[in-house]
Amino acid sequence: MSSEHNEYGPDHGPDHGHEEQFVEVSISTTAGFYPADEFDRIPANQKVEVQLRKAQNKLNIRDTAGWIATVTLDSGKRQIDVTRTYRENGLSGKVEIDWGPSEGGGG
Repeated sequence: MSSEHNEYGPDHGPDHGHEEQFVEVSISTTAGFYPADEFDRIPANQKVEVQLRKAQNKLNIRDTAGWIATVTLDSGKRQIDVTRTYRENGLSGKVEIDWGPSEGGGG
């Protein structure tokens, strides 16, 4: 293992950009909110789908086929790629994800 890689990733020590290493996540679904009344602190390099699976299990959602995850930013509503990390999706700070069936229609 080279000196530039450690358990925190390349060039990231335990105190390097500490707040940027985490996001606070809340998920809104047709079945409710996860977590119920606050935000979960999640590593920014975690894939979005990990937290969505937790929400699915906690809220007893059976079928999420065709569901999409979106966030509303200052620039408007944007779909995010749940197979990518929060950082890869350009998300930081408090992240409120709307997760549910696609509204369908053209585009």
